[in-house]
Amino acid sequence: MEIDPKYRIIAGMIGGIAVAALVAHMTLRMGSGGILAALWRSGGYFTILTNALTAVTFVTIAISGRRLSFGWMSMLTLSMIMVALVYHIMLAHLFNPNGLRWWTDQAFHTVLPAAVLWFWLMEVTRVDPRGGARPLSWVIWPACYGAYALLRGALTGWYPYPFLNVARLGWDGVLPNLAGITVAFVILAYVMNYIGQRMPPRDQRDVR
Repeated sequence: MEIDPKYRIIAGMIGGIAVAALVAHMTLRMGSGGILAALWRSGGYFTILTNALTAVTFVTIAISGRRLSFGWMSMLTLSMIMVALVYHIMLAHLFNPNGLRWWTDQAFHTVLPAAVLWFWLMEVTRVDPRGGARPLSWVIWPACYGAYALLRGALTGWYPYPFLNVARLGWDGVLPNLAGITVAFVILAYVMNYIGQRMPPRDQRDVR
């Protein structure tokens, strides 16, 4: 059964913004190193990887005309919320972008997280609480990223975020940061699950 065309249109708009922001970011990043160097560097950031996942997800919804599961959409929304929170609380003061860089920065850290959260609140299919939603599974993506970022840093000496910089902070400085962020992810996941399962359900027939 086809879903409301409005759902597809909104998803297409969000996906389009994400794609445009990613293309602009890659254009700015290419410089003299070329596309491969830009991809390698950008692929170290949770922000870029999660926004790329957002682009794929919303373009898929727009093209396929199917609702994705509550679990997947909640995982993505949780990650995008944390992208915004970590940036605005811990990182924004370190940067002063201008021009197109400012626009891509705002798209990744403010506009898209807000749009994804709105979409989750208004359009995502809910799950019956008895259906066994698993908020801890929503933390798998950021957990995998954390392991990847630390391994990549150990091999290359480059860490994407100051709070992950083992070379500068040492493990006794990085581990508390990781613990704090992990706790924030878990708490927010359970808050989202609580909210989501108490909102009016959407049409379950469209879930895939």
